[in-house]
Amino acid sequence: MSQIMIRLVQSTVVVLVMIVAASCSNPNAQSSFNADTGKHSTGWLPAGHAASASADLTTCAECHGAALDGGIANVSCTTCHLGGPTSVHPLGWVPMYLTHGPSVSTGVTTIAQCASQYCHGTNLSGVTNSGPSCTSCHSLPYDPTTVTCSACHRIPPSGTVSPNRAGKHAQHATSASSSCDICHNGASAYVGDHSNGTVNFSFQTAYNAKSGGTATFHAATNTCSNVSCHGGQTTPNWRTGSINVNTQCTACHEYGTAQYNSYSTGRHYLHLLDPNNGPDPKLTCVACHDTVKLATNHFTTLNTPAMGPASATILNSVQYSGGGCLPSCHGNESW
Repeated sequence: MSQIMIRLVQSTVVVLVMIVAASCSNPNAQSSFNADTGKHSTGWLPAGHAASASADLTTCAECHGAALDGGIANVSCTTCHLGGPTSVHPLGWVPMYLTHGPSVSTGVTTIAQCASQYCHGTNLSGVTNSGPSCTSCHSLPYDPTTVTCSACHRIPPSGTVSPNRAGKHAQHATSASSSCDICHNGASAYVGDHSNGTVNFSFQTAYNAKSGGTATFHAATNTCSNVSCHGGQTTPNWRTGSINVNTQCTACHEYGTAQYNSYSTGRHYLHLLDPNNGPDPKLTCVACHDTVKLATNHFTTLNTPAMGPASATILNSVQYSGGGCLPSCHGNESW
């Protein structure tokens, strides 16, 4: 080959290299492509490419191919995106918190696919700005009893759909005595079909009604029965019901029952029910009890019969002390 032809071929190769480099040199302001090395710059993965792809996915096609299956970069997006170029996890993982476990345990998805340096880390210990450590939710090897509630749920849940459906969680998680285990008692509630979307209930025995009934949740009506802190009465609907503590004390408290919170003690009958004394019809629970104190004094230690106790909710004006009171309506009397 003549020197002229050799130089012509060399010039042509140089031009082609320059064209290729130019085509991938800077597809957009976020691409951070290093034309000298032919690669993205250090730190591009995993966070940098996510921002660029979210801004304009078509720019990736210039190097990774129209179908993002390799292109001139010879790197397919599905190397990491198991559900296709636009889906990190397999398409069947919906919702992910319910489906990733069965998928991995059955071998449909392999742990090796998760253990990428750009996804969950080569030892599944997590990657900054990418997949978290697997042990942030459960043990490895997997043990269902090690799953933490906060791995899937906000504490307390506050949304409108599972696994973060609010219901009445906020009304119940109001004190240090509140715990997921009160109604979802530890391992006995987390095993079985909980990971498949079923909400399992297993109340601690401390919350069984005094009448001897077992605290139970009824999925058909979204209500609970035989719960000690509701006086053994059927509760309002967990999702749509409510109790007004200013006017609906009897939603939990019932006179003359065997429950912990029956108000048959002391002089309740004389003040509220005795027909011989002609009780004032305007005299209600809030005539002596301060509902402002309920949240801090009454709805605490719900796992005890005292529940507060009730004496901590008396209005200051009643001057209750040592079993006696001195309200404006009469002199000092023993309760």
